[in-house]
Amino acid sequence: MISKMTLMKRTLIFLLTCLALSGFAIRGAAQKIDLKVLYVGYDPERPQPEKLVYYSTWEPAVTAGYKTRMADFKSYLNGRFTGVKVMDVRDYKPAESETADVTIFDAGPVNLPADFDRPAILLHAMAPNIGIPIKLKFDWYCQCLEDEALNVNTRHQIFNKPIKVIPTMIEKPTPSSFFNGHQAANTPKTMKMWRVVKESASLPGKYLIGMVSHGEGFADSPDAEVISGGDCLKNAEAVAIGRHGNYLMWGFSASPQYMTDEGKNVFINAICYIKKYDHKPVLVRKLQTATRSEIDELIYRIDEDLYKKALISRKEGNQRLLKMQEELRAKKAAGEDIGKSNEMFLLMPVSNEVQSFDDYLKQFAGVQLFAKYGTDVGKYHQYFRDNYEYFFPENEMALKLDTDARTLGVSNRNPSMLEKCVVMLENHDREDLAERLLTRYTNEKFTTAAEWRHWLDHNSTKLFFSESGGFKFYADTSGMKANPVAGLSQKNDSQKSFSDPVSVSWRIEKGKAPDTINLVVSAKILSGWHIYAYVPPESPFIQTNLNLKIKNKPVKISWQSTPGVALAGTSQTFVYEQTAEFSAKLSKNQIKGVRNATLGFYYQVCNDNKCLQPTEKKILIAF
Repeated sequence: MISKMTLMKRTLIFLLTCLALSGFAIRGAAQKIDLKVLYVGYDPERPQPEKLVYYSTWEPAVTAGYKTRMADFKSYLNGRFTGVKVMDVRDYKPAESETADVTIFDAGPVNLPADFDRPAILLHAMAPNIGIPIKLKFDWYCQCLEDEALNVNTRHQIFNKPIKVIPTMIEKPTPSSFFNGHQAANTPKTMKMWRVVKESASLPGKYLIGMVSHGEGFADSPDAEVISGGDCLKNAEAVAIGRHGNYLMWGFSASPQYMTDEGKNVFINAICYIKKYDHKPVLVRKLQTATRSEIDELIYRIDEDLYKKALISRKEGNQRLLKMQEELRAKKAAGEDIGKSNEMFLLMPVSNEVQSFDDYLKQFAGVQLFAKYGTDVGKYHQYFRDNYEYFFPENEMALKLDTDARTLGVSNRNPSMLEKCVVMLENHDREDLAERLLTRYTNEKFTTAAEWRHWLDHNSTKLFFSESGGFKFYADTSGMKANPVAGLSQKNDSQKSFSDPVSVSWRIEKGKAPDTINLVVSAKILSGWHIYAYVPPESPFIQTNLNLKIKNKPVKISWQSTPGVALAGTSQTFVYEQTAEFSAKLSKNQIKGVRNATLGFYYQVCNDNKCLQPTEKKILIAF
């Protein structure tokens, strides 16, 4: 039996130990990390710009973000780091980052030079906004990232240093969009997810929406790594958190007050982690959107059962469209303001025309292959599988068969192809073929076999193949300062970097009444792509919008469009494919004495696997 005195001694020791541990914990929590962090955002004391980088389907969230984010980040970072500076993006110059260990970009536009090599965190849409002009792997896949991460590499340093974080992983149903494509066969029905944004952040409306980049080809060079994907409207390959050179993409949109405690700690670790890559810029620039996974997708899409399902989906979509229009008319009749986009949706007709299987095959396989294989699906599949290792870029968005590589009989991503070509040069065997392949799949321009031999032998243990880098072999020079990319635009303009699948034209037609004219705007859309005819309020996709200005003043007119079709896998989203026409009636009084007007054609173009950044084409209309 323990005596009273012994019990009191043990209790005292226990209390002293608790106090000591508590004091240690307090001192540990107060100890700041010795880093200088620069936060670049919007100063709410300055006028709000017309266009913010933040995006939400709930407008108050955007306004609130402008007012609160800078103070929120400043307060949180000050509690974690020894040196914190915040500044308005309108005052930022790249030289500002020279005095910081890590720069956090939360607002734009920001134009960084191609040789910028200081550690940087790119939040949400700032990743593609900064990345696209200088050809980083952070492209605009979809501004549709929700609040949870998945496919998380919990062994990565950002979960372990300097703060040990054991993320709470919860098994949840896999996002439905992950099953729309060739990856579906290997996609599980449920996935473990880690919450980054607090569950309460989206209440009472939608919080700011995050960004994902393409995962295909992302990690095919030693300067890039995928850390996590996210719950989004694209596929499981999408990158939510990843690194490319001295940049780290944090695709989630939450500021610290809206992050979970685990999310906040991992974010601090991410800042510390990217510091390791100071003056270690990217090795490979993103030159190619279409990678070999496009061939996998073609094999998946060229399928008669899938075609039949698409027809059923379109017919069902037409019925939904009619019902939605009926409900909107009822709201309008009751005096409710249904909004400009819904007014346009009411004018959209319904078409029961369906695509033939022949046209469906031509859309995906092309006219030339259709002429060869007709409707024999098996032959298409055999063709793509037999030639899988020989496809290379036709342009940024498409691949074609490299008959030279096929003649050689060696995969164009296998280094032995280079060795075989050099041997051919040394033996004077089909030298033209060898030179074409060596220059096509490397960035070198040697003229003799001896030069090619020296280069290959010197780099044989360093070579890697990058499809996103243009289907090229590169030598891993990690740690060496890369040269700036020649000819890159320093403007934050996505059209400088990616092909555009949409072209827009206009014409003037006589109106039915003698005092009117019709303005007709035509959009031609590359086969396999679409723009949005109607998106429901909660959707992050961008509905096509036309704005006409005369003498810089908006003109109120009603646009009548050609029919849209239901987007497969959705219940209330409708799209335009191939072509779309928009017509509006103008009275001659509206254009009296006016020589021209400006049309803004605002749209987002996507295909079944990828989206490009929303853009607006400015068109001069001459009367």
